[in-house]
Amino acid sequence: MITKSVVLRCSVERAFALFTQHAGEWWPADWRHARDVNSSIHIEPSGRFFERPSDGTEVELGTVRMFEPPARLILDWFAGTGRDRPTHVEVLFEAVETGTRVTVVHRPGAADEALYKRSAPIFERAWDAVLAALSTRV
Repeated sequence: MITKSVVLRCSVERAFALFTQHAGEWWPADWRHARDVNSSIHIEPSGRFFERPSDGTEVELGTVRMFEPPARLILDWFAGTGRDRPTHVEVLFEAVETGTRVTVVHRPGAADEALYKRSAPIFERAWDAVLAALSTRV
């Protein structure tokens, strides 16, 4: 299991909105599936989680399992393991004295343990970059 967190100097409502509604504005280009800095990333309450590059195509990144503003987001994550063996990502938003702690917990989910372990070093680097980019957006 991978656990990463960052404290943002904003309300939990703002942090949740940044993560879900504005991900395409700050998500690092090196960690976008389409490698398109102008792509949009969509995390929707309806269950869709996808990236749309400039050419208009759509790449399914996962499935939104729970969308509970402003406290929690749960995703099936396809990157690194595929649609048939997604990993499980939970993002928690907690009010703290200086703003909001955003914590990402990334678990094997439907992916077998061996596949998850092979992908874990990449997930670790990706979440470090993603949370660092998020913290500069506030």
